[in-house]
Amino acid sequence: MKDWQVAGVSLLLILLPVIPSLADSFFAFIGTTVVGLMIVLYLFWTYKPWTSKDNSIVSLYFTGIFSFGLALGVFFVLPLHPRPFGIVSLIESIPFFISFFFATKDIWRSLFKKEILYLADGYFAFVLTILIGAIIGKFLHNFYELIILYTGFLTMGFILMMYFRK
Repeated sequence: MKDWQVAGVSLLLILLPVIPSLADSFFAFIGTTVVGLMIVLYLFWTYKPWTSKDNSIVSLYFTGIFSFGLALGVFFVLPLHPRPFGIVSLIESIPFFISFFFATKDIWRSLFKKEILYLADGYFAFVLTILIGAIIGKFLHNFYELIILYTGFLTMGFILMMYFRK
């Protein structure tokens, strides 16, 4: 693709979800994002991110631009009713997650080794444990459940940090 074509498609993929969300029209949002999803799926299938590293980067770019437009659209309706817009955006961002996996699959192999837990003298294991506890705590709303959960994950994080300390 030429530069002006890439710029045009990128702008279109951003504006398709943003304009209906600014107008606060959920059905228009679904319609325009389905059109954007079809464009992204065409580009996804054209570049086939599983074939080479260059194709995965190009596919990651286009699917990432569309996901950015979806996130911007959800941001614009955030004070009103973001849940239905967010659900549609999450479902339509699946090609981005697939492209992201293929673009970073070499990193994932080296990331999930035991030596990574020894990084920063066990501090990485501590931060990873706290992050997992925070994600789980995001779905809880009771104060007493959160206190127990956060205290447990904090204690577990300290224990893991001491265990992986060299």
